[in-house]
Amino acid sequence: MKTRLFLCAALLFLLSGCAFVSVDLSSLTQISPLEERVIREGSDQKILVIEILGLIRTTGSRDTFIHRQGALERLDNVLEKAEKDKKIRGVILKIDSPGGAYTASDLVFRRIREYKTEQAIPVVGCIVDQGASGAYMAVLAADYIVALPSSVVGNVGVLLPSVSFEGLMEKVGIENQTITSGNLKDAGTPLRDMTPEEYELLKGIVMEFSSHFMSRVKEARPVTEQDIAVFQDGRVVTSKTGKDLHLVDEVGYYEDALKKVESLAHVEDPTVIVYRRKGENRGGFYSWP
Repeated sequence: MKTRLFLCAALLFLLSGCAFVSVDLSSLTQISPLEERVIREGSDQKILVIEILGLIRTTGSRDTFIHRQGALERLDNVLEKAEKDKKIRGVILKIDSPGGAYTASDLVFRRIREYKTEQAIPVVGCIVDQGASGAYMAVLAADYIVALPSSVVGNVGVLLPSVSFEGLMEKVGIENQTITSGNLKDAGTPLRDMTPEEYELLKGIVMEFSSHFMSRVKEARPVTEQDIAVFQDGRVVTSKTGKDLHLVDEVGYYEDALKKVESLAHVEDPTVIVYRRKGENRGGFYSWP
């Protein structure tokens, strides 16, 4: 009798485990709307902190069910919300990024400059830790640039990563049998070493993009030929050296950037805000979402 009861109980347990459970996962795949967070309480006039953080990409990534936006995607959302708030009188462009894709960096620069022009408001850049390569291109949209004493800036230029596995493939007995419609169609492939012709082709593309980057620097910054002679090799420099080379205007902190944007916007004691999503860190100016 006890054995039968045990078997019945076990059967019920197994059957219950076969039941289907409906779980709505849509909330995990949707991106929650941006919310206004106050960094500093003040008057009804506002200064918006726009954050460019981490690698600059046009689109983000997906971790399991959670979609993480790219820098450009998030910037578009931020500016779409900011355009509806007529109390915003200025922007602090917070930069903490080693750079990223050339196209994404160019688009970030363009979107910030467009917003600044359309709204007729000043933008002050504040480089927190890194403002290099594409991130430095983005901050060129600002009217004035402050960099923390511990930050690095510059790295003006473009790179095209490339490797060749030809020697390794020969050792393990793998042969490249790629079919192309032209002798330059697979230029830069990692399956073989570059020919001199391919190298010159790709080098030309890199130098063209780099020249465009440098023209942005010359247009936005009061750099001299002597300055350019130093940083045109793509080096990263400290904020102090960056100031000496006219890559930044001031070595300082968030408070200095705030004073400058207040001065340019002709406002006193504004409320400082940042847009973040539900579940992201509240934090202060230096925090990440």
